[in-house]
Amino acid sequence: MRRPRPLLLVASLAVAALGVDPAGAQTVCRTATCAPSPGPAGCTPRARVRTPRVLMTSSGVNFVFDPSEPRIEPGECVAWAPTGVTHSSSQNTCPDDALCGNPAPAPCLWETGNVVTPTPDIVCHYGTSQFPPASSHGYYCRIHATPTTGTMRGTLRVTTAIALDVNKSGADAVLQWTGGGIAGSETFKVARSASDPAFPPAATQTVDPDGGATGRSWRDVGALNDPTVRFYLVRNRQPNE
Repeated sequence: MRRPRPLLLVASLAVAALGVDPAGAQTVCRTATCAPSPGPAGCTPRARVRTPRVLMTSSGVNFVFDPSEPRIEPGECVAWAPTGVTHSSSQNTCPDDALCGNPAPAPCLWETGNVVTPTPDIVCHYGTSQFPPASSHGYYCRIHATPTTGTMRGTLRVTTAIALDVNKSGADAVLQWTGGGIAGSETFKVARSASDPAFPPAATQTVDPDGGATGRSWRDVGALNDPTVRFYLVRNRQPNE
């Protein structure tokens, strides 16, 4: 829970009194690093399959982020998905302003603004200069937590870059990779797309590596006997997968 404040119902009425779009968002405090899906320029050329989607939701009586510790490679993006009541995803240096009434100052590295269903996902870009490899960054919901208290907090984990090699073995394609993962939890997912490098859902198969999520190889059996062009992508496995 937040530090003592009026009941959530009262806070909601206060937001409504300011004329917030009941179906959408208050965006005064949103940073330029974030925008409605498909997101800012740094995110639009990327395959969606590598962008984790974090729900701003509830678990029992508590508001939470799911997953609370998303994992990205350097320079990647996160889609923050509102569900239910109004929420935000705010980096810990962002002001604790539940009404989103002022522009975010420079130290605030990402701020989604106040978002609520049916607002589209707010996609934020995490550039390598401010979010380098092997770094961690705390965040919270300004409405339901503080940077140090409450259940609606989390940590963005930036891994090292994943380097993928694809080799032939008979009629099979063999994928092997290095990098990625976080200490104590190096887990992955493999995506294969038929004919489309954008990895659209209808043409994409997502599987665990050989030997399970902690594996670092995957064999696409018979791939060279199939005339269809195949594209491969290895990404970090998210904690809720």
